[in-house]
Amino acid sequence: MDEEKMYSAMTAIMAVAVFCLFLHVVGIGCPIRFLTGVACPGCGMTRAAFSLLFLRFSDALYYHPLIFLMPTVAAALLLQKRIPAKTYKFLIFTTIVMFGIVYVIRLLDPSNEIVTFRPDQGFIYRTIQHFIH
Repeated sequence: MDEEKMYSAMTAIMAVAVFCLFLHVVGIGCPIRFLTGVACPGCGMTRAAFSLLFLRFSDALYYHPLIFLMPTVAAALLLQKRIPAKTYKFLIFTTIVMFGIVYVIRLLDPSNEIVTFRPDQGFIYRTIQHFIH
């Protein structure tokens, strides 16, 4: 990766980190869950990554069981031009399918508090209800 692309990638990573920090500080957390009340397939991934930083592996798996797949995905994205196109497409497709399967399993598990479906707690629903009533 040339220096300009590396700088752009680092700038993007820092922008996302600052945005996530802002959302955390103002109490929003995940913008998707805040707006809709529904967790996304990646829900828990940030908490899992932070758990890994502090070497809390069981917590990382609890927050998102696919956390250990992320270095492979990151490497594939960074090395996209250096790996065969079929291999890259296979990795991305497999990752998407795995996220879908894990999401459905977690969504259907009533004891799972990470991935929830509570649209009545979303900002959009509450705003609509405010104007209806």
